[in-house]
Parts: sequence; C-alpha cells; structure tokens
Amino acid sequence: MAKLYGIGASVVIVGALFKIQHWTGAGTMLAIGLFTEAVIFFFSAFEPLHEEVDWTLVYPELAGIQEEEPGTATGISGGQYSGAISGGGGGGAGSGSYALSKFDEMLEKADITPDLFQKLGVGMKRFSEATANVNVMGDISSASTKYMNTIHSANDALGRLTDTYQSTAKIINETNSNYGKIADSLSVIESGGKSYQQQLETLNKNLSALNSIYELQRKGADNNMKESETLFKGIQTLVKDLSESAGDTKKYREQVTKLNDNLTALNNVYGNMLAAMNVK
Repeated sequence: MAKLYGIGASVVIVGALFKIQHWTGAGTMLAIGLFTEAVIFFFSAFEPLHEEVDWTLVYPELAGIQEEEPGTATGISGGQYSGAISGGGGGGAGSGSYALSKFDEMLEKADITPDLFQKLGVGMKRFSEATANVNVMGDISSASTKYMNTIHSANDALGRLTDTYQSTAKIINETNSNYGKIADSLSVIESGGKSYQQQLETLNKNLSALNSIYELQRKGADNNMKESETLFKGIQTLVKDLSESAGDTKKYREQVTKLNDNLTALNNVYGNMLAAMNVK
C-alpha cells in the first residue's frame, strides 16, 4: 500500500503542475490525477488496521493501569483524565503514576490545548482553499496579459491616426500658401492694364479650374475629416468596450482595418489633387 500511495501521489502532483503552468493537456492530466487519488482512497478502505502493540511486555511498569473516578488527576489543557495505577505492588503503582504525571507535565509545558488543534484544522482548510484558487489566478493572469496586448495595439493605432492628421494639416497649409501666391499674381496682372487682358482671361480660366479643384479638395477634406472623426469616435468606443470585455477584440480589428482602408483612400485623393494642381 505504501508503494501505491507514493506512485499515486506523484501522478496527482504532475496533474496539478500541468494545470498551474497551463501546459497542453492540463485538463486531461488533472483529471487523471484526481481519478488516481480517488482510486487510492478506495483501496485505502481495505487496508488492515494497525496492530496495537502490548507495551506492557516491554515496560512492565505500565501493567495494572485502570480507570478510576473522574477528578483524580489533571489532564491536557486543564481537563481531567482517568488514569489510576493499581497493581500487585506499591513499587509498580508508583512508577506508573510518576510516568503519567511527567507526561501530563510535558503537555502542559508545551501548551498543547484543544484550541491549538482547532487552529491547525482551520489552517489546513485555508491552505486547501488557496490551492483550489491557484487555477483561477492563472486564468486571471492570462486574461490580463491579453487585455494589455489589446490596449497596446489600440495605442499604436491612435499614434498612426495622429500622424495622418498632421500630414493632412501640412497639405492644407501648403494649398493655402499656393492660393495666396495666385492672389498676388492677380493683383499684378490687374495693374498692368488692357495689354494683359488676354493673359488675364487665361489666368481667370486657370483660377476657375484651381477654384474648382480647391472646392473639391475642401469638400474632400471635410468629408475625410468627418470620416476620420467618426473613425476616432469608433476607436474610443472600441477602447471603452475593450476595458469591459476582452471578447470585443475582433470588432476592434475590423475597425482598424476600415481605418487603414480609409487612410489609404485619403492618401490617394491627396496625391491625385496635388498631381492635378501641378498640371498647368
């Protein structure tokens, strides 16, 4: 039976180790360990009882100990035990009483009380509860790691969106500067008089085309800004949802994919507009 206990305990420990470390097959190993422990407890029911040894054969002075009326001797932690010595001779009875008194005195000095045994039982119960909570703590740690990875991905997406906004603002500033230069040219042409009428008409046509391009650009920029604002709000909502549930990661990825598509489309629009402005 001792070998069975040792082998079974090793299987139980290995199953618990698989579960704590979250290794592959942890559930199977834990189930095998628990079934093994159940089998061990089943066979332990058939284990023969421990044989009571007759110590009087080794220590003759223990012979003759009989129960007497309660209150004759002091027991553990202030209680009383029945332990009188009776025998054929005074020497034997005196030796037995002396041995029991020494044993009682040793327990009193060690301060072993029923409360101590009760505290020991409470401690073992708490240790069992802590062991059962180890698996729960492992699952919480895994979920926390996934949540932090999702938050880092959201921060990266927000950083890329900020860079796009900065690029858009730079392009708009350059367009405004070009428009100011065109306005200055118009002033010079108007002061030149009728000799520049033909050039002015040509310039007016160019200005009309530029105004049309600028209007389209402005409308496109407004639409893109609105779309970007909508996407930014969607990302904020997504981050909020991520703090409540890690299961919304799929929706967040879809939003990021749409954001990348919109940004690509925005860059294409700006590229086409700049190419059109460079055409004379």
